[in-house]
Amino acid sequence: MLSFGWSEIALVVVVVVIVVGPKELPNLLRQLGAFSKSLKKASRQFKNSLNELSEEGDLKDIKKSFSDFKDIKNNLDPTKNIKEELSSIKETEIFTDKEISNINNKIKKD
Repeated sequence: MLSFGWSEIALVVVVVVIVVGPKELPNLLRQLGAFSKSLKKASRQFKNSLNELSEEGDLKDIKKSFSDFKDIKNNLDPTKNIKEELSSIKETEIFTDKEISNINNKIKKD
């Protein structure tokens, strides 16, 4: 894209020395260094913020996966079915006991 040879670089240096002057050249170089440092810092911060955003999105996906696993665990929990069966058996036992006691009472009355 931009390819500079030694002759182009030398020409730029000569023009800069003539335009800026040899006394102000160190100040110009310091300012260019500070500008490049601040530009690198801004690009680093931008890159870090993009990385954080992508990680947050990944974390949301991971949290969603964990909640899906919990839902699957709750749906496949055999103890829930066993508890329902036991409560049904207890209700049947209570009903049967009442019927037996009713029949016994009828037999005793007759």
